[in-house]
Amino acid sequence: MTGVLALLGRGWHSGTARLDGVLLRLATRRHRLVGVAILRIVIGFATVLYCLSDYAKRRFLWGPDSYNSISTAKAELPRWGFSVFLWSHSTLWFEIAFHAAILVALAFMVFGGRALALAQAVMMWSLHNRNQDILEGGDNLTQILILFMVLTVSNAYFAPGAKKRRATMREREQPAISTVLHNVGAFLIVFQTAVLYFAAGYWKITGKMWQDGVAMYYISRITGFEMSATYAHLMSSAVVGTAVCYVTILIELALPFALLSARPWVRKTNTLALEGLHVGIMAFMGLVCFGLLMIGADCTCLRDEDYRSLARRFRTVKDRVLNGGWSPAAARGVTPVAMTAGQDGAADA
Repeated sequence: MTGVLALLGRGWHSGTARLDGVLLRLATRRHRLVGVAILRIVIGFATVLYCLSDYAKRRFLWGPDSYNSISTAKAELPRWGFSVFLWSHSTLWFEIAFHAAILVALAFMVFGGRALALAQAVMMWSLHNRNQDILEGGDNLTQILILFMVLTVSNAYFAPGAKKRRATMREREQPAISTVLHNVGAFLIVFQTAVLYFAAGYWKITGKMWQDGVAMYYISRITGFEMSATYAHLMSSAVVGTAVCYVTILIELALPFALLSARPWVRKTNTLALEGLHVGIMAFMGLVCFGLLMIGADCTCLRDEDYRSLARRFRTVKDRVLNGGWSPAAARGVTPVAMTAGQDGAADA
């Protein structure tokens, strides 16, 4: 009996020690900095693109004299919903708010940071609540993710001063509330993305058209999505259309399990497959902003070490192409740059 209790005690202490180690890492080191930074850029760019694509029709779509009147939009607001575009019937106020949305998105895309993430959240929700008829769907996920981004450090990469910011983080690797908030926000972003894909895959697999492998054929015949004759032609093939249906379901259902996998290639393969899916949607169906926003969400599914690994492989391929030769180091995927890159192996932009 004493031996059993001693064994249980050692197991308990081992388990608590591991839990303490996990909690300590979450409190001292920020994770998924690269993915969150890419998501920031994509959200800002997609918002600007969305506003400018209908810039000439902005008053008709969002203005005080829009076909969707302010009174109608207010009646459709959910509880606690708001929109700065509904604060006044003044055309001047609308022009100020609309151009502010563009400027905020540009600033968020370039500089990032919690304050600009909050401003971006306000403007995105305002655009959505002003007129929900003309959006593509990617904004539904992004409106949730942008709230989580307020908690994160979204400018540790691909922003002015990013390299210095990362150096400061490394110097202060000790438990801090800001670090915990970032990791919580990043976890919620990944969790929400995984839930969305799993739910999408589940609903597809329960639908008869997807089970029969003909869903993509009928989608390619929808008038609003007839952006490419090639797309309709490809989906006319029973083999190609069925394969695309089944692969789509597979990669969507697999995402949560890929995220939990200890094998990096599983995460990379599944994430790249999802991004390829959305590139196809952008090219063949014309849902550019939707595809961009979903790709941005996909990018958070890879860990920082995954991006460093991809960066090393990219440098290896580039060196082989430029040098036109072979070396033992290159064969192992190691380059002089990669060997000295350290934790900043990812782009220092």
